[in-house]
Amino acid sequence: MAIKYKNNYGKVSISETVIANIAASSVIESYGVVGLASRSTKDGIYKLLGLDNMNMGVKVSRNIDGSVTVEISLILNYGVRIAVVCQNIIENVKYNIEHSLNVSVNHVNILVQGIKN
Repeated sequence: MAIKYKNNYGKVSISETVIANIAASSVIESYGVVGLASRSTKDGIYKLLGLDNMNMGVKVSRNIDGSVTVEISLILNYGVRIAVVCQNIIENVKYNIEHSLNVSVNHVNILVQGIKN
């Protein structure tokens, strides 16, 4: 479902796919990230996503107050400080969505699905 609002110039409708693409791009640019992960519904195994389908690792939910919640599944590099990397990703995703689309981000939840060398 799209995020819709009105301004002085007319109506604006923002697809959740656009929000997911901005979030995925913000994650890929972050230090320590191998890539986004997607879980196979058949066997529950997480796999690394390619560039053409990377927004499958991002789930966007609209809240009652008009804000959004973003859930990101990813795989990190071995040896990075997970808490620090995740905090940087949260800040980057929130900043990029809020400043690009003027949409409030309530929560950014990160699910670290694996570590790779």
